[in-house]
Amino acid sequence: MNTKRSAFTMIELLFVIVILGIVGGFALEAIRNYYEGIYRTSEYTKRVAQADHILEQLSKYFENAISSSIVNLDEDNTLNNCKIPIAGDEDHDYTVAFIAVDTDSQRGMWNNTLGRYQPGWSEDVAVNENNITAKDANNSFAASIIDALGTSTLAESAIYNTDSSDVNACARFNLNTASGGSGFHTISSVPNTEMLSLNTVPAHGKRKYLLRTAYAFRVEDNGSFSMYTNFRPWRTPHERYDTYANVQQRVLGENVAHFYADYNATDFSTNPDLSDRGLVWRLKVCMQGLDTNLSTSTYEGDVICRERRVYVRY
Repeated sequence: MNTKRSAFTMIELLFVIVILGIVGGFALEAIRNYYEGIYRTSEYTKRVAQADHILEQLSKYFENAISSSIVNLDEDNTLNNCKIPIAGDEDHDYTVAFIAVDTDSQRGMWNNTLGRYQPGWSEDVAVNENNITAKDANNSFAASIIDALGTSTLAESAIYNTDSSDVNACARFNLNTASGGSGFHTISSVPNTEMLSLNTVPAHGKRKYLLRTAYAFRVEDNGSFSMYTNFRPWRTPHERYDTYANVQQRVLGENVAHFYADYNATDFSTNPDLSDRGLVWRLKVCMQGLDTNLSTSTYEGDVICRERRVYVRY
């Protein structure tokens, strides 16, 4: 005798529920992976853009650096060390420091009498004993610009000594500790708007660059990437980015893991040509990445790195 079936059995219902649970689990995992991928892509894009923005800012400062003054400080946060950058040295974190030429004073200000812009400083100078005269320049404009930038006074600036033969950049530019560096001439007085008097007698010749401040760039422990300015290593007592009370610190970016700078020449670390100009440096910024749990990570396999080549003019 045939019986009419009107409902699922308990076993059949359990079987259906199990199947639906498995299908639902796969669906939820797929959805989770989908949105995780969107988040990872979004964060990657954002941090690449942040790295490129930092490199864009860095390029503007490195362009006016003196190549032979670029040094690595504070290896692994150990203060008071100093090394000339070596290509590919990415095993340690450093503070990158250098002295830059004051291009703001070279651009000058508007001279109402002449009816044109006049530079506050010109590299084309005449030398007479310890006095140098910058042709077609007006020191009062340089003094006004330096004062407006908050970097003290013209008399506390210095002149780059291109004729120094000391190949030790750390000692030559006093970027580590005060050592009577030979990379600059300090200013003793400003006799008039065309002349500067120096404490030492420079060699005759042109290309006497005005130095207003040094720069230091470092990754802080919290991931902030900072620029330090308004310190002058040629002054006494010695001014260093981490000891001088009036140093100015500005944050250029966040979520940074590492920063490197090097010059790709195998002999630069041992015998740099101090008279060379127009060197190309590599700047590399690595941003903090995300680990498998989408947490911020500084692990080498997770960080996001970007590079840029910069033409350093001096």
